[in-house]
Amino acid sequence: MTKVLVTGAAGFLGSSLVEKLCRSGQHVRALLHDTTQLASNLQNVEIVAADIRDAGKVHEIAGGCEAIVHLAAKVHAIDDFGAEKDYEAVNVDGTRHILDAAARSGINRIVFASSVKVFGEATSGCVDETQTPDPQTAYGRSKWRAEQLVSEYAGRYGLTAVSLRLPMVYGPTTKGNLYRMIEAIDHGRFPALPRLSAVRSLLHVQNFVQAVCLCLRAPGFKRAAYIVADSDPYCVTDIYNWLRAGLGKAPPRWRVPLWVLKGGARCGDMLQAISDRSVPLTTQQLMKLIGGAWYSSTAITQELRYQASYSFEKAVPEMIAFYRDAARAGC
Repeated sequence: MTKVLVTGAAGFLGSSLVEKLCRSGQHVRALLHDTTQLASNLQNVEIVAADIRDAGKVHEIAGGCEAIVHLAAKVHAIDDFGAEKDYEAVNVDGTRHILDAAARSGINRIVFASSVKVFGEATSGCVDETQTPDPQTAYGRSKWRAEQLVSEYAGRYGLTAVSLRLPMVYGPTTKGNLYRMIEAIDHGRFPALPRLSAVRSLLHVQNFVQAVCLCLRAPGFKRAAYIVADSDPYCVTDIYNWLRAGLGKAPPRWRVPLWVLKGGARCGDMLQAISDRSVPLTTQQLMKLIGGAWYSSTAITQELRYQASYSFEKAVPEMIAFYRDAARAGC
């Protein structure tokens, strides 16, 4: 029976993957910063603590595993400035340590969680794997460099390795922009969006888990990286409407015109520059809503038989129920 090392096992992606692997009979070595982060009653899971920046410790922990799913990372933050060194240390050097440990320990299979941010911050039309990476942020550059390392080690050591380029992942979690969006809509702090033409690709956490499981079973990969997303992209206005309905709110009587949102964002830019503090709405934040971010998962669908089973609209009741429970618990 295969033993899989999962880094970042206490995170949103990692905890969902660990549960799926254990329930399907796999043995899992769950790597996290602090052993108190993952309280698990699952069978077949071994919890270990380490920092992926510690090459020696990573090598020690990797021994005895047959595959690695590398999820640990410094994640993208919208207001993260001047953090190039941090991204380099965790996302690039940490990945190199994982790959070194795999090569030295005889581990043949690597699945690396990358990001669609390797393509930049927005898209014009639908992007697939033929698009040349052009990262625009420290986070995107670190993920692209890590992808290149995965490909380099695969060629050098004959590893069966692949990078999965992920858009924003959603599901029952208190982390991320969608949870804050739900909270803001619930408390009347989110503007009633106009009908927007741009669409954005998202990925349900269980669709991500399915993609990883397929990669762990695949005999090989025709390409170094795959985009993984839900079946269809979503209009942000639809996302807003679905969440509003899920919270039991009536449709808005009027919607904020786009020119008003843009004007408010420019005011936010000036206020943030003057005060050196984050503000609720800036041009960068607005572009997260109105900019295009459309990615195709056709390649992984055709080559690995990936089929997204979850969609945002159907996932709304679960996310709202989770939000309600978290609010009652004071999270």
